[in-house]
Amino acid sequence: MLGGDPKKSIEDFNTALELQPSMSEAHLNRGVAFLRLGDYVHASRDFETVWSDPKSPLRARAAYHDALAMDAQHRTQDAETWIKRALDTDPSLDEALLFSALLRERRGDYDGAGKSYKSFLARHPDSVVTMLRFAVTAQRAGFPDTAVAYLKKVIDAAPSSIEAEEARKYLVMWE
Repeated sequence: MLGGDPKKSIEDFNTALELQPSMSEAHLNRGVAFLRLGDYVHASRDFETVWSDPKSPLRARAAYHDALAMDAQHRTQDAETWIKRALDTDPSLDEALLFSALLRERRGDYDGAGKSYKSFLARHPDSVVTMLRFAVTAQRAGFPDTAVAYLKKVIDAAPSSIEAEEARKYLVMWE
């Protein structure tokens, strides 16, 4: 899979699972390969197999990836259920925290999204993408001063980035 051939990696994971059907790592990685190929149903099956093993240390990652698979199928409620499971299992899983913020933002829960973005920023204060999303949700939640402050942080942190360009657009629109 690391070589860029998810189809071939699925064959290899199938072989591994024939030898050891309960191997969580093979199920998780085969699920990721299916995810990359756009086969969300098979991906989800593998992720849920990992999740069903209460002893697997990969449960949170499997739940996170299942949330991605559900979201790709436009099953938003299921995606939110799986992302909650991921974070309940491992609150330190940053990618799940960031995805939960995005799901909340899409749903219009700007306060919840803002809190999740802010938690992510506490762990990754230099993430200009997250600063930008936090600013947008702050504006939509009714905190324009916070929004402007974070848009300016984006511009200061990465002046020639796409995010800075987007921040400038928001500043102009909100004037």
